[in-house]
Amino acid sequence: MRRTITKVWSVPSDGSMPALAVTSAFFFLGGLLGCALAARVGGGGSDSLALYLERFVAAAGEQTVSAPPLFSLVWETVRWPLLVFVLGFTTLGLLGIPIVFFIRGFLLAFSIASFVRMFGGAGGLLAFFVFGVSGCVALPVLFILGVQGLLASRYLATRFLGEGRRSSPYGRGYFLRCGLCAGALCVCVFLESVAVPALVAGGAKLLQLQGV
Repeated sequence: MRRTITKVWSVPSDGSMPALAVTSAFFFLGGLLGCALAARVGGGGSDSLALYLERFVAAAGEQTVSAPPLFSLVWETVRWPLLVFVLGFTTLGLLGIPIVFFIRGFLLAFSIASFVRMFGGAGGLLAFFVFGVSGCVALPVLFILGVQGLLASRYLATRFLGEGRRSSPYGRGYFLRCGLCAGALCVCVFLESVAVPALVAGGAKLLQLQGV
């Protein structure tokens, strides 16, 4: 049983570490840019962002923030992994998958940094409730799909250029990992609909009690 599980999660070793390094680097660079931009937002943009966050915290503290409709929740959860999954079946994934990781890192870091900038350490806790609870599952899923998708895109590119015949990455393990990732995303949807609204309401009340 243990050997089977290990085999399922064993992404092809040929290039897996470089693929992980590329996706991680683009995610990290996007995160750095997101933090830098959040720190430099000023003028009307800063006022609008502050007003939006203050209204969000006020609504969450009054428990008037609830989970969005199921379709919207599912789309918010699966859109990034789904895009990476699709790109893994095209040579465009060689460029598209790193770009997806860059944008994802940027948006996530910008959102978290904005909370921290407005509310300090307590804002960081609230940001974890908003983005981190399901993100602890969703981000590993994104990286698993990203690494194997990037390897698959490279395989398609080498076949197109006629640079050798490698074994196809689209085997049983590839799609089994995709299926397990889909199951993990279902857990994310459950967390977003049940746990996150309650945690966000508690974090917002904490901010209000601190007078932030």
